[in-house]
Amino acid sequence: MKTMLLERVLIPLDGTAAAESVVPLLEPILCRSGSEVFLVRTVGPAEELREADEYLQGIAGRFLDEGLCAHTMVGKGSAPEIIERLATGEDVTLIAMSVPPEGLGPVMERLIRVSAKPVLALRPPYRPALSRKGRRTILAPLDGSEASRRSLPLALELAGILDARVILMRVIVRDDEEIEALQDLHDVARRLAEQGLTAEIRSDGPADQLGPVTAEIMNRSPVPVLAVHVRGA
Repeated sequence: MKTMLLERVLIPLDGTAAAESVVPLLEPILCRSGSEVFLVRTVGPAEELREADEYLQGIAGRFLDEGLCAHTMVGKGSAPEIIERLATGEDVTLIAMSVPPEGLGPVMERLIRVSAKPVLALRPPYRPALSRKGRRTILAPLDGSEASRRSLPLALELAGILDARVILMRVIVRDDEEIEALQDLHDVARRLAEQGLTAEIRSDGPADQLGPVTAEIMNRSPVPVLAVHVRGA
C-alpha cells in the first residue's frame, strides 16, 4: 500500500513520560509503513540544548534500529511555532502527538487550530499488542460533512498496514435524519469500493456536537483514540 499521511511523521516530545508514550504505539505502525520520522523538542531559555538533544537521540535510536530514517531537532521558543515551522520546512505529512491524562494541552490545541498540516492526537491508555489474535477494527465516525471525511485517508492507511476492518459510523441526532445519514454512509462506502476498499457501516444516536464528543472520548476511552484534524483547502 502506498504510504501517504504516514510518509513523513513529526513527533513533538517534551521529555515527559506522557508525551513519550506515543512512541511505542506509533513505532510498529511507522516501521511497517517505512515512514521517515522527525523528532522535535522545544526548551526554555535556561534549559540545556545538549541534554535535550541527547534525549531525542535516544528516542531516534529506536527507529534507527528498525531501519527507519529518523531526524532530531531542538529549538528554543514557542513550541507551536517551532513545530509548525519544522513541519512546513521539512514537508512533513503528519504531526503526531500524545494526549496526556488531563486532556488536550495548550500546545496541541493551538496546533489543531493553526497548523497547515494534519494533526493526529493519540490518547494511549495502554500499549496494544500487534500480535494479538483476532482482526483489528478501526471506527471512523462521520457527521455528513466533508470535514469529517478528511480523517478517512489516515484510517484507511492504518487499516491497510494493520490488516484491520473499517467501520463507518454516523450518529443520528434526529429521527428525520436517519434516511439521509444512511444514504451518506452508503455513498462513502461506495466511493471506497470504487477504490478497491471495503468498509462496513453503522448508525446510532443520539449524540452532542462532534467537537465535544471527540474531546470526551479522548478523555474517557478505554482504547487508543486517533483524532485527526485536517485543515480545509
